[in-house]
Amino acid sequence: AVVFLEKSGVDLSAALDVLNGGLAGSTVLTRKKDNFLTRDFTPGFRIDLHHKDMGIVTDAARTVGAALPVGTLVASLIAALRAQGDGGLDHSALLRGVERLSGHTTG
Repeated sequence: AVVFLEKSGVDLSAALDVLNGGLAGSTVLTRKKDNFLTRDFTPGFRIDLHHKDMGIVTDAARTVGAALPVGTLVASLIAALRAQGDGGLDHSALLRGVERLSGHTTG
């Protein structure tokens, strides 16, 4: 959503406030909004730890025969970030991966 909003020329801070006030609102958005705005990916919960956890979840789902289409996509994005050297960054750095996929740079 951040890349989409920025590429659309929308005021990102205001748009995130609007999103967070509706059904898209979440504790994650509340806590990570400033990370998105400033591109500060100082480690909190690192990409490396999400990679480990997503491996556990996708393996468990495979074992019981449950499809996790969105989870599998997120696991792939996390693995790509690790491969690009971003494993030590905060999980909000998923934004960096989407920016790369979108050919979007800031600053």
